[in-house]
Amino acid sequence: MDARKKLFLGLGGTLWFLSVLLAYAYTHKPFSPEEVFVLVRAFWQLFIGFSLVSLMGALGDKLFPAIRQEFSLLIALALQSALGMGVLGLFIFFVGVSFGFSTIFFVACFLLLSIFLRKDLFAWWCAWRALVPLWQKSTVFEKVLGWGVLFILFVTLGKSLAPPLAFDSLVYHLTLPKIYLLEGRINYLPELIFWGMPQQQEMGQAFAMVLGGTEAAIIFSWALGSLTLIGLLGYLSEKFSTQVAWVALVSLLAGQTISDTLSWGYVEWTAMLYGFSVFVLLDLWRSRREDKFLWLSALLVGFAMGTKYTTGILFVAALPIIFLTKRRYGLKSVLRDISIFAGISLLIFSPWLIKNLLATGNPVYPLLFPSGAMDVHRLTLYQGDLAWGDWRDTIFLPWRATIWGLEAKVGYSAEIGSLMLALSPLVWIGWKERSVAQKRALQTALILTLTGFLLWAVAGRTSRLLIQTRLYFVLFPTWAILAGVGFESFSKIRAGGVRFGRIASALVLLAFGFNLFLTGVNFTKLRVIETLIGAQTPTSYREHALGTYESAMFAIAELPANSQVIMLWETRGLACVPKCEPDEVIDRWYADIRNYGSPEAVLDAWREAEYTHLLFYEHGADFIREDDPAYTDADWVALEQFLSQLKLEKDFSSTYKLYSLRSIK
Repeated sequence: MDARKKLFLGLGGTLWFLSVLLAYAYTHKPFSPEEVFVLVRAFWQLFIGFSLVSLMGALGDKLFPAIRQEFSLLIALALQSALGMGVLGLFIFFVGVSFGFSTIFFVACFLLLSIFLRKDLFAWWCAWRALVPLWQKSTVFEKVLGWGVLFILFVTLGKSLAPPLAFDSLVYHLTLPKIYLLEGRINYLPELIFWGMPQQQEMGQAFAMVLGGTEAAIIFSWALGSLTLIGLLGYLSEKFSTQVAWVALVSLLAGQTISDTLSWGYVEWTAMLYGFSVFVLLDLWRSRREDKFLWLSALLVGFAMGTKYTTGILFVAALPIIFLTKRRYGLKSVLRDISIFAGISLLIFSPWLIKNLLATGNPVYPLLFPSGAMDVHRLTLYQGDLAWGDWRDTIFLPWRATIWGLEAKVGYSAEIGSLMLALSPLVWIGWKERSVAQKRALQTALILTLTGFLLWAVAGRTSRLLIQTRLYFVLFPTWAILAGVGFESFSKIRAGGVRFGRIASALVLLAFGFNLFLTGVNFTKLRVIETLIGAQTPTSYREHALGTYESAMFAIAELPANSQVIMLWETRGLACVPKCEPDEVIDRWYADIRNYGSPEAVLDAWREAEYTHLLFYEHGADFIREDDPAYTDADWVALEQFLSQLKLEKDFSSTYKLYSLRSIK
């Protein structure tokens, strides 16, 4: 049989094969149209989220070629993305506050960046091949830890593709980008005081959201968190060993809050990416004494502060490092470097301060003093709480934050796992045997971590809000580095025939295993897989997780188009903006009853502001009544009088109540 006949025979056989498969699929329908849509949508969201982070990495490579030249591939991946996100985030911000933006703008930006950075994109993706030799040289124990890390990444990626549930994402992390896209620009939003917070990551989330929807924005933040882990893995395997690298990652991910935050759309992992990047550049600067690395670290500090106010501790923690490194050159040299470092950091951070200053007269709105929508009553309630805890939370902060930190509970409000606290003090074992480069890196990590702990302890005594652990996640990469090295140091001890490394390995597996188990159980309880394959609707998923909140949001969506709903004690507005105005820091009744003086005056003011309905979160009010001493009995009596005037339209299982403000009983 000649070649032509073989070709026709092959093509004919292939067509016959495909026709049978298609005919069978038509009659048996392995997927419903709805399931196909859900799967296609999920793949598109993955593409958008990953593509944007890749573009930011490529942009960082293009603008800062020194990163590729000075660092190994995995470290460069993280640093390039951190730098690229900072630059692109500021660009989107400037466009949003000036010309405004639209879907066409973001699509054009995506296409132009893809074309302009195509070579850098290819190089950025090729850098991932460095994971292969790292995995190959890992031991069996290290690969077990690696599979655990991959499990957490897989589970949190699945949760990222499902509708968002995390509290602050529903309040503002995703709500602000949604409002900006609806309005076509970044305007002052008095109804959300969190508008005054720095929003470096939210700019990237707006980019992802307009192209791929809400879940794409969460995938975007998940990818940034994954790059933090990749950077740590690359740096520690190169500077120390693969054992140190994997244990450091596991120490970081052993906490339920830290690992689960990957799927929340919060800024904490982006803050950690910047914390790691600043550490790496400061370490290189101490080694090489080339000023360009110090100025690059200052640039990253500015980007970090543009992500979250409390990441400013990076700026303060870097100062003793600069002083110790340059002290031999005299005070003048020290002050010069500190001044330039501060100037670069504050210059990069300044757009967020200027935005607030122009809109409210307060550069750090909504903090420090009354301004904009934050009147004196709201400010008193927001930051006037007495500090949580006592003197032990100052002296024994790492212990207290680890042992007494519980997610969604007062105080530290986060579960960070036991390994960082357990292992990091062991870093001193075998110190003399360390190389000069290793000692220098550990000194840098110690200074950043301990200075951060000191600032955290001081801030925590000024306000109940400032004791929360999530505000200081920027410190945790360096803390995890100390934990990884501490494990390695302890593992080398052998005495009396006992290999303490085996004991330490078993305890690490036990501690990490607890979180792996909880992660798997929570993933199963939420029925995420059913949602991802279309067997469960997004509405059912949210109802299962959030209860009657989803029913209340659905009721608001069904109100007439000209309706405007004001909320009491319900902070989450993502599902209903712009038709609703959430009570984002649960202070509306406290402030309004004091500003207007009586229930009747409050009702008149709300009507004058053209609110048509009130969504009253009864459970939220009951919680505040029991927990917050700032409210007086007169406040609650006035609330009862106020509600008694209104017509109840819907009662959601005595959890939410929807009232009409237009009619009176």
